[in-house]
Amino acid sequence: MNITLRRTVATAAVAAGLVGIAAGTASAKSDLSISVSAHTRHVGQSVHVTARGDDDAARVTYVCIDERIGAGAWRQLACSPKAGRQLVLNARADRKGQEQFRSRLLVSRGGHLVTDRTSAPITVTVR
Repeated sequence: MNITLRRTVATAAVAAGLVGIAAGTASAKSDLSISVSAHTRHVGQSVHVTARGDDDAARVTYVCIDERIGAGAWRQLACSPKAGRQLVLNARADRKGQEQFRSRLLVSRGGHLVTDRTSAPITVTVR
């Protein structure tokens, strides 16, 4: 191979690598969080639950809050209004034990709502 051809091949390889790096850094941002006002409550008291979520790549998103008592199944408490990015609610503690909350981010794909991501659960101890 002559020197000019080697330089051309080397330059093309470097340019292709830079294009690959630039394309890899451009991505949609998706965030989801959940918080509670207190980690310990007495029976009859309420806990203030806040969930926030967003997905830059989705036109329609919903933020939902789920609850699980003890080792029971998760149940959906509420979802934000259409295109909502935040949901706040008060959940009343009805019995002693562990109560967990998690948030889910729902996005519209192909006309159907699907779960994009789910937060880690946060636990409240009810005494």
